Amino acid sequence: MAKVAAIKAETYDEQVVELAMQTLLDELGGISEFIKPGDKVLIKPNMLEGLPPDKAVTTHPEIVRAMINQVKGAGGIPLVGDSPGVSSTLKVAEKCGILRVCQQEDVELIPFNDKVEVPFAQGTTVKKFVLAKAYSQVDKVISLAKMKTHSFMGVTGGVKNLFGLMVGTDKAQFHLRMKKRSDFAGMLVDLAQVVKPVLYIVDGIIGMEGHGPRNGKPKQANILLGGTNGFAVDLVMAEVMGYKGETMPVAAKALSLGLSPRMKDIEVVGSGRNIRLEFAKPRNLESLDNKLPAPVVDFFQNQLTARPVIVDCCIACGRCAAHCPPEAIRMMDNKAVIDYQKCIRCYCCQELCPADAVKLQNGLLLKLIRRWK
Repeated sequence: MAKVAAIKAETYDEQVVELAMQTLLDELGGISEFIKPGDKVLIKPNMLEGLPPDKAVTTHPEIVRAMINQVKGAGGIPLVGDSPGVSSTLKVAEKCGILRVCQQEDVELIPFNDKVEVPFAQGTTVKKFVLAKAYSQVDKVISLAKMKTHSFMGVTGGVKNLFGLMVGTDKAQFHLRMKKRSDFAGMLVDLAQVVKPVLYIVDGIIGMEGHGPRNGKPKQANILLGGTNGFAVDLVMAEVMGYKGETMPVAAKALSLGLSPRMKDIEVVGSGRNIRLEFAKPRNLESLDNKLPAPVVDFFQNQLTARPVIVDCCIACGRCAAHCPPEAIRMMDNKAVIDYQKCIRCYCCQELCPADAVKLQNGLLLKLIRRWK
């Protein structure tokens, strides 16, 4: 039976977080179960963008510090790295507070620039990944995620956090290749099997609800989650957030492949095991992938999915155009304009917009179908 530890923690006070992390790991057998003396350990936080910790977009720096100290205590050599969605690793880490922690704890912050090919012949969706070279230069990986809603995947936790091991614009290629949520989820399931983190930790002391993973609202959840099975950890996380965890795209795919336990088969231990909240859902949580035949969904993609719409608060920064995988956005008259014939509904524009100027709007046919459900 998979075990997930859920520990209450109400603030990011350094001592509170250190105690919560220690308690969580003790529930799982202690850090020495996972890290051995001399192990080089890549700690992979969520550093989506350089925003202050109180915005709840990134893993809180005190969570990173606590894990650094745990790895050191086991005799391991901690390294911290990520590939942000916007800007450089160094700039993002500085703004979100993680650089300061790395400097204070004398730990190397690794920018993900160089790449390495990683074959995965048994993958059901992807047979080869190109990942940050740092992944191949360490002995262990720890996913240190943030509890957030996600406009494309419903929720983002320990498994989705591994997507940051892809370097820069390489991420966009997967949005182009995998337009359906079920396909994108399949890629993430394969990625988790390639990387094989020894631990998945989710920072839910303050999570994000609504229009995550960037433009949602901070949500006090008072919980730290962890375990060795990332699918199980994320299932419990989704249930804590008030969702049906097994219906989330990544969970559904992992369950279909026998890689994840059912929620009823997960042993949840610790002081936070009974925490249940109600996070506001992202606008487009529901998916039609499994409601209609695939060819029909493909043909009517423009009509059967919520489309991104640029509203008046657009500041014409050009970020959406620069990061749009199919290059469906251009700047005209100081405003972003979307070509819906090219748009693949990956919602990267919504995810990265600094002004929250991208809203999701249902087409008429989609509204009618939802009325019939």
